[in-house]
Amino acid sequence: MGNPAFREVLHYVPEHIFEDEKRTEHIYNEMWTADWWWDLQSKLPSGATICPVILASDKTRLFQFSGDKAAWPVYLMIGNIPKATCRKVSAHANILLGYLPILKLKCFSAGRHKAQGWQLFHYCMCTILSRMVNASASGVDVLCADGAIRKVFPVLAAYVADFPEQALVACVKENWCPICKCYPEDRGDPLATIFADDPGTLFRCPADHIQHIDTDGAEGAHPCDDVGIREVRQPFWENIPHCDIFRCLTPDILHQLHKGVFKDHLSTWCMKVATHPENDACFQAVPSHPSVHHFKKGILTISQWSGTVYKNMEKVFVGLMAGALPPHALKAARAVLDFVYLSQYPSHMTTTLNCLQDALDRFHRYKGVFVDSKIREHFQIPKLHMIEHYTESIISWGTADGFNTELPERLHIDFSKVGYLASSCKDFIIQMTRWLTRQEQHHSFGSFLSSLSPGEADVDDEDREENLGRLVRFIPVPTAIPPASLAASVPEETVGRTYHIAKRPGFPNTSVSRLINEFGATEFIPVLTAFLRFYLPRCTLDLSQRFRATPRVPRRGRTPEVPEHFNTVLTHYGTNAQETGALGYRFGRVRTIFRLPSHIEYPHPLVYVEWYSEFRQPCTGVDMYTVSPTQGKGHAAVVSVQSIRRSCHLIP
Repeated sequence: MGNPAFREVLHYVPEHIFEDEKRTEHIYNEMWTADWWWDLQSKLPSGATICPVILASDKTRLFQFSGDKAAWPVYLMIGNIPKATCRKVSAHANILLGYLPILKLKCFSAGRHKAQGWQLFHYCMCTILSRMVNASASGVDVLCADGAIRKVFPVLAAYVADFPEQALVACVKENWCPICKCYPEDRGDPLATIFADDPGTLFRCPADHIQHIDTDGAEGAHPCDDVGIREVRQPFWENIPHCDIFRCLTPDILHQLHKGVFKDHLSTWCMKVATHPENDACFQAVPSHPSVHHFKKGILTISQWSGTVYKNMEKVFVGLMAGALPPHALKAARAVLDFVYLSQYPSHMTTTLNCLQDALDRFHRYKGVFVDSKIREHFQIPKLHMIEHYTESIISWGTADGFNTELPERLHIDFSKVGYLASSCKDFIIQMTRWLTRQEQHHSFGSFLSSLSPGEADVDDEDREENLGRLVRFIPVPTAIPPASLAASVPEETVGRTYHIAKRPGFPNTSVSRLINEFGATEFIPVLTAFLRFYLPRCTLDLSQRFRATPRVPRRGRTPEVPEHFNTVLTHYGTNAQETGALGYRFGRVRTIFRLPSHIEYPHPLVYVEWYSEFRQPCTGVDMYTVSPTQGKGHAAVVSVQSIRRSCHLIP
């Protein structure tokens, strides 16, 4: 909190942010906008400043190709810094607390070495966080980055880990939920159904947890087995004030949603119940797009799965399964993917949280189709149950993208793997620690020199006092910009719209005849003439001028042929496009992007577009539109690049 590099981004007080003046739409994004900070602030003395401590740990292999050398780093970040800054590794907003030992513990019997490993983890975490206990209880005077001295209470607020480590941290068996008291046989049902009679007993209680551990084995009783508790004496979170470790376990989008619910479960179920077996061929047939990965070899040959592969599969999955799945199975798949995308929102409102819960309810409504198809016998899946806690977690701690395990995976590179490569690979932990210490000292000294820049003004006392008060903000929603009136027009309302065009054309000096013959722009001359007559009636155009385009590249020797590739786009088609959604746009394929000659005073590039059929009602079950190429007169047009709303992906 005293690092001057974060002076402009640090937040010291909680805030309530609303979208409307009536405060009906609460906005949740950063941790200081959520309820947990407000609840704890009311329990601390007046003038106290909370420093939410976010821990993350994850085992990682140090060498990719051989050997069993691994590291178990523990990272720390604070909730006072925006999540966007924390995700920038170059910002140095994350620090390495230490490395946990990875031991096989062969000195113990086969039945006890796991229990001793759990105990060792908590003992090491107690040692790492020992100084935090007194600081959380009584506070520490800290000289903050803005020059003010505050009474700071560092409190363990969140723990980022995958599911096995979440169970290890919570001292809970892996077939039980580490957050709530749900029994393993009830995990396939919604929480509202499981705890309908007594919602107050939903979450685990740290005091009850410790009591079960202390009384286990006394007089032949084993309460730990009844509630799925691991017998770990003195968990590291036992003595940390204001810490509810079960509520601190945050959503894990990477392992729970992308890899768990989607890849390991939903995609497998859908491919088994699909009516046609050529699922791999469907992925190969999807056309390429700048924002979508093209699986030209299918998905069966993928040997190294990653979060990027899962995300690219999700983009086209529903479109590929349309027509191949029974209606209820398709609706269940759509509900899961709606939940996946909604959970990744960087900012949530009350409305979007209701949509998130509605997507989960829709999945529970239609999931029985997989049981009827004999694909599943039950849904007692730990990761599927964990998504039940997403809505409550976002309300308490902020959006889930701030606690994704993708960040620790990225930190492994700088804090573990690069340090290992810099070592002699013998006693590497000591060498890695020394190397990282020197790197941090070098960066800290550079930051100190940067903070000594001349002419820096001191902070006024009034500004410091203002930062100590609680804030409630209202953020109005900007007025929507009216769309274009016609598809081929350049409306005045879109003059401010920005776009990016390549500095150098891929195919300069292209003749019109080549555009017609090789690029398929068969109506180029008449539609361009109509455009010029409407907007520039006094200009003269020499049609021998050459324009830019991207054709098919034939095979040359050993170089394979590159097929033609023309993007499809959404273009303004009506006066109320932003009010009517997709119905106010027209779908078309871009054949040519070009500029008029310099003597024609028209500032923007033009686009030759071949139209598809107009949007009708979306298909039932997937809410996606079906379009087909148009034929005959009027199937093409020249439009300004400002009339294009965005690129679009067409799934055959």
